[in-house]
Amino acid sequence: MNLQFWLQPTILRLLTLCLLLGTAGASVFPVLSTHLAENLGIQPLWIGVFFGANTLAGIGVSQWLAKRSDAGMSRMRILYVAISVSMLGSVGLGFIQWYPGLMMAGMVWFGLSSTAQPQLFALAREQVDDRQAALFQSVLRATISLSWIAGPPLAYLLFEQIGFRNLMLITAGLFALCLLMLPGLKDTRLTQSAQSVTVTDPRILGLMGVIIALFAANSMYIVYMPIYVREVLGLLGIAPGLLMGLAAGLEIPIMIGGGARAHRWPLFAPLKVAAMCGVVFYLGVWWFDSFTAMLVLQVFNAGLVGLAAGLGISIFQSLMKDRLGMASTLYTNAIKIGSLTGSALGGVIAQVGGFDWVFLSCALLAVVAFGMVLWVGRHQGRTQTTPSA
Repeated sequence: MNLQFWLQPTILRLLTLCLLLGTAGASVFPVLSTHLAENLGIQPLWIGVFFGANTLAGIGVSQWLAKRSDAGMSRMRILYVAISVSMLGSVGLGFIQWYPGLMMAGMVWFGLSSTAQPQLFALAREQVDDRQAALFQSVLRATISLSWIAGPPLAYLLFEQIGFRNLMLITAGLFALCLLMLPGLKDTRLTQSAQSVTVTDPRILGLMGVIIALFAANSMYIVYMPIYVREVLGLLGIAPGLLMGLAAGLEIPIMIGGGARAHRWPLFAPLKVAAMCGVVFYLGVWWFDSFTAMLVLQVFNAGLVGLAAGLGISIFQSLMKDRLGMASTLYTNAIKIGSLTGSALGGVIAQVGGFDWVFLSCALLAVVAFGMVLWVGRHQGRTQTTPSA
């Protein structure tokens, strides 16, 4: 792609929308649990119930709307509704203090904000041809990652300086800016592909298993690495932030570089490399106990997340070309399910076996993911040799 492509008004608008949506999400998720605990005095159990119910609401609503969008409902209409309700939901999160009301506001916010991002990815995919798709999707995903590098620290700074309510008003303003960016974008449906598959196709189910396993491992690492680094290794409190920041910074060029070369790779090769990076990374974290080694290992951590997050969505879309809304939503929901599973599973493993078993379990999940990618690849090969294909 040349510079002229990136300077097209539609492309610039889509990139800006991704940045705004990512920043809006990064301003809510990191500080919401702190607000519930410190400002409202809600017990940890009920905080867990709150996030669990909201995650399930996000998965359910986004899946339902994805099916509707692929059946003919306008993606633009869905985006207008999702972003408008997310804007109102942000205000509700800031002002409501009664737990049941807060739960309802949260489910509305999570449900509709979870819909906006995959529908935007589907809309973006419809603007480019097959050769451009992987790089463009990777750049969009990298834009989301970029918003999460600066977003959480800025959100906590504003939380301390102006309070959660004003922070949510700023978040609502970000969604309002998104609404202003929507006019001018249009639905551009791709022609139906004979090679497109259904949700129940073994390849799609297998790919969902791969993403769930990889991001369950990633979630376990993110939750328990800071405790391990500070309490077991005795490193400074800033060490976890440095590790996460380095990984996030390395992910972006890996996403973009992988997207630029995606058309030269076999379809499932990026996920194979991502899974192997995960095996090396988690075994390295388990084996080494020095901060220098953990810094070096972040290259493999970035390879895992950068390839799985940057190119994973393009693989789903390649198989479901006439159901792009469902493809994008299945991918994002698989990440959510994996993160939820990893957070819950990691607590049990850490309680029973300690942190070493947490990282070994992460490595095992990466091995399982690699095996599932191989299985999906063999199934793809058999499918392509059948007369119906």
